[in-house]
Amino acid sequence: MMKESGAAIIRMDFTWDSTERQKGVYDFSAYERLTDSLEKHNIRPLYILDYGNRLYDQGLSPYSGEGRQAFARWAAAAAVHFKDRSILWEMWNEPNLTQFWKPKTNPDDYIKLALEVGQALREAAPDELYIGPAASDIDFDFLEKCFKAGLLEYWDAVSVHPYRQREPETVIPDYAKLRWMIDKYAPEGKQIPILSAEWGYSSAWANYNDEIQGKMLPRQWMINLACEIPVSIWYDWHDDGTDPKEPEHHFGTVNYEYHRDRTPVYDPKPAYLAAKTFTEVFQGFQYNKRLVMAGVPNVYVFLFSNEDKDVRLAVWTTEKEPQKITIPCSHGSFKAISYLGEELRDLLTVHGHEMGGDRNILPITVTDEPIYLIPLATNEALSSVAEWKSEPLAIYRSNVSRTAKSTIIVSSFPHGKQDFTQNTVAFPVAPLIVRTPMIEGNELVIQIDNPTGQQFRGSIHPKVSSGITLSPLYTQPKQMLIQEGKQYHVERFRIVQRQGDCYTVSVDLYDYGSRNLRNFRETALPLQKVCPHDDFSQYDTATLNAAWGIFPDGDAKVGSEQSIEVAENGTVKLTYKFDAGWKFLRLAPKEAALRKIEGAPKELTFRVEGDGSGNSVRLRFVDARGQTFQVNGGTMPEKKSYYFSFPLDGEGAGHWGGPNDGKIEYPISFDSIIIDGLSSPSDRNTIEISSPVLVY
Repeated sequence: MMKESGAAIIRMDFTWDSTERQKGVYDFSAYERLTDSLEKHNIRPLYILDYGNRLYDQGLSPYSGEGRQAFARWAAAAAVHFKDRSILWEMWNEPNLTQFWKPKTNPDDYIKLALEVGQALREAAPDELYIGPAASDIDFDFLEKCFKAGLLEYWDAVSVHPYRQREPETVIPDYAKLRWMIDKYAPEGKQIPILSAEWGYSSAWANYNDEIQGKMLPRQWMINLACEIPVSIWYDWHDDGTDPKEPEHHFGTVNYEYHRDRTPVYDPKPAYLAAKTFTEVFQGFQYNKRLVMAGVPNVYVFLFSNEDKDVRLAVWTTEKEPQKITIPCSHGSFKAISYLGEELRDLLTVHGHEMGGDRNILPITVTDEPIYLIPLATNEALSSVAEWKSEPLAIYRSNVSRTAKSTIIVSSFPHGKQDFTQNTVAFPVAPLIVRTPMIEGNELVIQIDNPTGQQFRGSIHPKVSSGITLSPLYTQPKQMLIQEGKQYHVERFRIVQRQGDCYTVSVDLYDYGSRNLRNFRETALPLQKVCPHDDFSQYDTATLNAAWGIFPDGDAKVGSEQSIEVAENGTVKLTYKFDAGWKFLRLAPKEAALRKIEGAPKELTFRVEGDGSGNSVRLRFVDARGQTFQVNGGTMPEKKSYYFSFPLDGEGAGHWGGPNDGKIEYPISFDSIIIDGLSSPSDRNTIEISSPVLVY
């Protein structure tokens, strides 16, 4: 069934404890049987070198010199034993989680072990592929520590697990940031791809089911292809149980129950049919490029091609409502296939003059379910487009600086290649991320993330259309310099007047440092309506404590100290200390008016000056039916500014109470900002939290 689905790689634990039961004696027979079976089906293994061994370091993840050396000897012996079997050897599974790195995640210990394994593998089996770190989510702090320590000298690829309960298309900027980070630390001349080594969607998550899971699989794979991710491992092969409320039981492409005397032995879920359909339709084809449709940015039209210049299309949208589009192409018919393999009605092009144009077009209505289009005869226009050169996503070096370029494909195909090339645009050298502008005191504060750490020289121009008036000094772009190595930057703009509770603003960036263009401009942040949930700068410490409270929670037997006060810049300063054990804090409004949230905002966001504790920041809110939702924002591993943005649509949120179905009924109400503690008894931490804002 795996082979029939089109699977070409499987990922499996290669456990130390089960293969070295006596010190220095290795038994790989179980993995010999598995590898032989996979080879018969032309399936390649990705084996994870992982987990502790009771013979060393009390069975914990290796932390001593003896334990690391033993693990490295074992890993090298495995690589030599299976030499030239096309195996990808991966260093551990999700070492950034305490669940898998015992007794508690420790980047330094992981790095020491991964370096020792890298050295052992390069000496014993230099041609074997060695990858890592299989980080849960895309944990940039953990990854950067690995890169800084020199692990890219040994790794042939960087593996990550980009889990999310939102659409797979949201991974695109994460891959871009990771690619820049790899390039920053990679050895000169070494190309290191990114692998999506584990990523799936549970059909038991809130707002998910088998059908939605099935849509996510081909969309995830295609986004990975578009982002030049050569390996996509879907988690999981089959369901791990039958509890309808346990998400871990329902990541599979087939159901849990095994039918020994029946074909097929597992009941396929839509995800299985989606995988089989995708691999059958695009067998022998490669991703070529995305065709961007004017006016409908959330529609995806992917062009695939083969060596014979045949083309095929995949189309879908991330919008909830169907979208009508027209694809310029040569005259002809197209076979249409659903993502589940159902043959749909053939589609026929029309001449553009019927819809106000002057060329042949294919009209189609797209939904969030991918549709595959196969021309029934050679389509010259699309074959021509397949030949057009696209700028690579891969980052390359020059003697002057590291640069990245991209291409915008125009919305309608031009009459010739020359017309197309005239419509290409180079993006700025540095991929900056402009965060939602916030009001702190009498200033509009804008944080710009600079994940590459490259120097940026240009200017920034906030354009306010309502709610506030900026100083006349800012009618023109404000010059801005982000120094080399600095990964975020904050700009402040004086407010001279406020005309209400909300404001609308967009932000343009001007790049003065591009090698291709002078004074290039892009709208880095489209127009947003922003409503402060509360303005902390209006308080002094006494009135703040009357309006907001800081409440300890968790294990009642674990002590804590906590206090809040207003800082000089109008933020809330939170000082806290936990005793050993499980403890967290809730910063919550005491007044009913401060819990009320109008309308249906898409997110709540705020800045935090972090304390370097590694503690987590979360948001809790309640819907109209009394169901509580909790969204994870991330951790604070360093003393720096963090920007936390929490979606308010329920996706990706834990939930309890009320109907407990994960579906939000508006209006919602604010419950609390949570600081979840991992501090040791000696730590006293201080953070500063800006006024939270709602984005509509």
